Amino acid sequence: MAPGSATMVTLMIALIAAPVTTAFAADHPRQLGLPALPRDDFNRLATRQNLPLFWVKDANDNGLIEPDELAATGEGRVLAGYLARGAFTPRFEKAYKALVELRRQEAVARELDSGRPTLVHNDFSKASAADRAVLKEILAAAKIIEELYLHQTGGHRFGAQLRRGAAADQTLFWRNHGPWCAGPAAREDPFCHGHPAFPPRRSEAYPLDTPQDDAMCKRLQEQPNAKQLLDPFTVVRRQAGKLTAVPLHKAFGAQMRAVAGKLRAAARAAQQDPAEQALARYLLAAAAGFGTNSWEAADEAWAAMSAVNSRWYLRIAPDEVYFDPCQQKAGFHVSLARIDKASLAWQTKLTPLRATMEQALARQIGAPYKARVVRFHMPDFIQVVLNAGDARHPLGATIGQSLPNWGKVAQEGRGRTVVMSNLYTDPDSMRLERIKARALLSEASLKHYTESPEPSLLNIILHEASHNFGPHSDYRIKGRSPKEIFGGKLASTLEELKAQTAGLWYLKLLRDKGLIDDAMLRRAYLKAITWSFSHISRGMFTPDGNVQPYSQLSAVQVGTFVQDGALTFKGGKFTIHFDKLPGAIDRLMKRVGQCKARGDVGEAHKLIDHFVKGQGRALVHQQYIARKLLRYPKATFLYSVVY
Repeated sequence: MAPGSATMVTLMIALIAAPVTTAFAADHPRQLGLPALPRDDFNRLATRQNLPLFWVKDANDNGLIEPDELAATGEGRVLAGYLARGAFTPRFEKAYKALVELRRQEAVARELDSGRPTLVHNDFSKASAADRAVLKEILAAAKIIEELYLHQTGGHRFGAQLRRGAAADQTLFWRNHGPWCAGPAAREDPFCHGHPAFPPRRSEAYPLDTPQDDAMCKRLQEQPNAKQLLDPFTVVRRQAGKLTAVPLHKAFGAQMRAVAGKLRAAARAAQQDPAEQALARYLLAAAAGFGTNSWEAADEAWAAMSAVNSRWYLRIAPDEVYFDPCQQKAGFHVSLARIDKASLAWQTKLTPLRATMEQALARQIGAPYKARVVRFHMPDFIQVVLNAGDARHPLGATIGQSLPNWGKVAQEGRGRTVVMSNLYTDPDSMRLERIKARALLSEASLKHYTESPEPSLLNIILHEASHNFGPHSDYRIKGRSPKEIFGGKLASTLEELKAQTAGLWYLKLLRDKGLIDDAMLRRAYLKAITWSFSHISRGMFTPDGNVQPYSQLSAVQVGTFVQDGALTFKGGKFTIHFDKLPGAIDRLMKRVGQCKARGDVGEAHKLIDHFVKGQGRALVHQQYIARKLLRYPKATFLYSVVY
C-alpha cells in the first residue's frame, strides 16, 4: 500500500450463538433424503409453482406423502406423469425436491432477517504510517483466522460449493461460519439450512465419521488418554483404530504458519512506533504461538499490555470453547480494538478493592474455599474495530471478556478483562432496548430504567472481573480442574453463573463503599435482569442441543428471583422488588460458590436443571419472554475499516 493511500476494507461480520443444525431436524421425518415437507407446505408450494398436485390426506399420519395420498388438480389424467404402477416417478421426485428447495430458501430468508445489520465503522486513513501498516497485516491475519475457524465449525469443506450458490446461501455461510442456521427459529424449522443437501454439522476438531453429540463427549472423557484428547489446543483424530490428540499447529499447519507470518510483519511495523513496543512484543510472541502451539509466552506478553502502554487492544489466539460440541476445544479468534481511556476512571476506583472483593466473596461462599491473592488487571474499556473467527457471532456480540482461560497467567490471576464500550450504543440498538424493557417490565420497575450505558457497563465490568474472583476456571479440587470434574458443558455454565451472580453481588458492596449510589444500584439491577430476559428468549440450547451457558444462567437467576419473591410476574409484566433482591442474590451466590468450591456435580445439576428443564421452568416464563422479544431482530454487526 502506497503511503497516504486509503484502502476500504468492509468485513461483514455477525456476532454469541454458535452455528448449528436444528435439533428438531433429527426427529423430523425424511423423504427422498431430504427433510419431509409437511402437507400444508407441500400444497402451498405446489400451488405457487403451478403444479397440478394436491396432497389430500396423510392417511397413516407418518408425515410422508404416499402415492395413494396424491390427487390432481385441473382436468385430465395429469397424475400420469407423476405416478406409475402405484409409485412416484422421477418427474415427481424432481418436483418434490424443487418444493423442498423453495421451502429451504424461505427458511434461509427468515434466518437472515432475524439479524438487524448494525455497522461498526472506524476510519484510520489519517493515522500514522506505522498504525496503518499494523492494521494491514492484522486484517490479513484475520482472514486466515476466519478460514481456521471454518475448519473448527466444520463449514470449510462446503465453502467452495456455496460460493457457486445463491446469494442468500453465501451470506448465511459467511455470517454463520458455515451453512447451519443459528437463530432461535432454527429450533422449530428443519428446513433452515444454507446447503441444499442439508449436511449435518461436524467439526474438524473431532472425527467426521461419527455424530458429535453428548455420547461422543462422554466417550472421550472415558478414554485412558482423555486429558490429551480434551486438551483445548488439539484436535481428535482416529489413527490405527485409536483416538489420538493432534496439536493445532500440526492439524492446521499451513494456515497457522501464514498467520504467524502476518503477525511478524505487523510487529516490524509496530516497532517503528516507540509508544507501541508492548504491542510489538505481543505480536512476536503470538506469532511464535501459532508456530509452536505453545501459548504461555504470548499470554505473558499480552497480559503485560495495558491501557497505559498501548493505544491498541489485540487478542489473536485460540481461546473460548462455546462453539465446540463438547465445550472443550479453543476456537480461533481475533479481537482488535482501540483503548477507551474512560476505563482508567473505573480502574482507579476498583483496583485498590481487588483484595477486599476476593476476601468478601470467600466469606460469602464459605469453606472449603479460601481467599486467594488476586493480581489481574481490572477491566479496560475498548472500542471494537474488528472481530473475526470465534469472536464474532451470527447474532449479538460479546460485550465483555476475561482471558486467558488456561495456563500460568490464568492460574496466577494475571489475565486481562475488557468491556466493549462501543457496541449497542447506536440509536437503533438503544431504541430497541427500551421497547424490549417496556414489553416485559411493569411501570413501577420502568421508573428506574435509563438509556445511559453506564449501568450496563458496570455490570459487564463486574461480571468479567468476577471470573477472576472465587473458585475460577483454574481452581483445583484434589488436583482436578472444573472441566475434569463437571465436564466441559456444565463447567462453562457454572462458571458463567458464578461470574454473573458475583457481579450482581458486588453491586451492593460498591454501594456500601460509596462508589455508587442507590439510584445506580437499582439501575444496574434492572439492566442485569433485562439482559437475562434477552438471553432467556433465545432458548436454553442451541439448535443441535448444545447448552447455551448465558441462557441457562439467566434462567437460574430469574427463576431464583421469582422463587424468592424478588421478582414477580403479573398481568404479563415483571416487577422487580429491589428490597428483596440483595437477599436473593446472597443465597444464590452462596449456593453457586459452594457447588464450585466443593466440585459438587449433583448439586450443580440440581440447581441448573430445575430451572432449565425441571419444575422451576414455570417460574422463568421462557416461552412468554420469547414471544415478546423474538419479534425484534437482533444486531448483526458489520465492520468497516478504512486505512
